[in-house]
Amino acid sequence: MSTVVKQERAVSINPLRACAPIGAMLATFGVHGALTINHGSQGCATYPRHQMARHFREPVEVATSSLTESTTIYGGRENLLAAIKNVYERFNPTMITVCSTCLSETIGDDIPAFIDEFKGLNPEIDIPILAVKSPSYVGTHITGFDNFLKELALALPRKTRPNKRVNIIPGWVNPGDIREIKEILSEMQIDGLVLTDYSDTLDGGLYSPRPHFPKGGISLDEIKDSANALGTIALQKHVGGEAARVYKRRYGVPAHVLPMPIGMANTDRFIKTLSEITGKPVSAELQSARARMLDAIVDTHMITTGAKVAIYGDPDLVEGLVRLVVEMGMEPKYVATATDSKTWPTDLMALSEEFGLEMEIMPKTDLYAIHKKMKANPVDLLIGHSKGKYIADEEKVPLIRAGFPVEDRYGYHRRSVVGYKGGVYLVDKITNALLAKKGALISNTLLEIK
Repeated sequence: MSTVVKQERAVSINPLRACAPIGAMLATFGVHGALTINHGSQGCATYPRHQMARHFREPVEVATSSLTESTTIYGGRENLLAAIKNVYERFNPTMITVCSTCLSETIGDDIPAFIDEFKGLNPEIDIPILAVKSPSYVGTHITGFDNFLKELALALPRKTRPNKRVNIIPGWVNPGDIREIKEILSEMQIDGLVLTDYSDTLDGGLYSPRPHFPKGGISLDEIKDSANALGTIALQKHVGGEAARVYKRRYGVPAHVLPMPIGMANTDRFIKTLSEITGKPVSAELQSARARMLDAIVDTHMITTGAKVAIYGDPDLVEGLVRLVVEMGMEPKYVATATDSKTWPTDLMALSEEFGLEMEIMPKTDLYAIHKKMKANPVDLLIGHSKGKYIADEEKVPLIRAGFPVEDRYGYHRRSVVGYKGGVYLVDKITNALLAKKGALISNTLLEIK
């Protein structure tokens, strides 16, 4: 029987999460020519830039209103008005996202009112300027991501004529995952719009001369036309999916909130939903890709069956990974997220009952708590982002890197963990890690015998 383990500590030790403005920044990068202003201190822009640049290995542009001691006391209105003006004049962006931070929220700056004032003072500047609430003491990085998508859905789409397109909200994923989702759409001959698409803006080519803005990203016209889609699929159930509900309430676009398509069953559900919305059949290539994933699981079952694993990261990613490892015959023992979600433990308990699992479900927790669990009852494998490498090294277990950030390895942002191809990649990666660990144990045993 699985149990939900709630953390009693009021503080995090070695946190799992990143700050909320990073989420809004990431989603903004999926709109071509858009830029972010973090309304806070300089560090509120420096840290996100540093974290994203190390993960995506791309230059990351973000502006700041650069609040100081005096503006903290008297308010940051003048700084923000100047920041918007400077960003517009220097970069000529298509859209500006203004993210609140812990500092600007705490002092009570009314960012929407400041934006209205700016528009009144500068009527010639006719671009969308969105205010996104993203203080880091509320939620996590995916909270900022989802809040941006909600503001985008409320502000820009316009209802006109049906366009036979499907809106896809992939959630917090890598550029490689977005490309895999778009490939699935292409295989089914479905015209899709990814909200938002940073697959090229944060994993683009090297061009000379360098373009003013990175190539890629959806256009404002595409966002406006998204109100006329056949449906919206949000692949983020936990602290997410609200933008899809906005499309349903405001524009009458049917909403489908699904688990992230990691593993066989979740990918099947995603593709089935696409087929139901559009009437398009599942292509022969996708059927072959599914068969290859099934074959990969069968080929490796003698190695993976019974292996114990701990998984941590964003709630939708973790839920998908749990289902995948169970499909591989593995035993998830500790599953953890920093997100305080009411639905996530419930969904994990339902999955546990479906497969008869015995795991500890750990919402709103940190890496320190996971490490304590692993010390008491060791596992064979750890799956999560790079922040867990110190645990993996100390406990001498392989770490399968997934999620954000992966900063101690190159190229992971280009790889996909979603879809059938992503499933095959994970099956191979996990199996080879277990084989390497088994080989190391045999070698050490032989050395001790000698």
